[in-house]
Amino acid sequence: YRTVVIGDGSAIAADAFIHGPVVLGQRVSINPRATLDGGRAGITIGDDTRIAQGALIFAFDHGLSPESPINSQPVRSRGIRIGKDVWIGAGAGITDGVTIDDHAVIALGAVVTRDVPAYAIVGGVPATIIGDRRSK
Repeated sequence: YRTVVIGDGSAIAADAFIHGPVVLGQRVSINPRATLDGGRAGITIGDDTRIAQGALIFAFDHGLSPESPINSQPVRSRGIRIGKDVWIGAGAGITDGVTIDDHAVIALGAVVTRDVPAYAIVGGVPATIIGDRRSK
């Protein structure tokens, strides 16, 4: 099933695209033109998380074997987990299999291909740790 569960107080802006399975916690905001596709394994987003406009979150990926055309490659889906109180900046991308821990920040335009620890600030392509929210 391609269910979408929306927690209390959550908001989805016009022109956002959400294809389940997706579970939003409470008070999650998804801004215009954000795209979330849960693949088969799904996307889970914790309470109080903010997803800026144009963010791209895909919980699936295609194979790349040179022996087969791209259109006949297998599709895998490991899922994506985004913790609570996370801020995903405008135009950021998050790839299948990633976990973003609580309180992390994903910079504008970053491409997240690996797990992000709690409180980390990540940026770049591919995203790397550039700071920590607890630092002054």
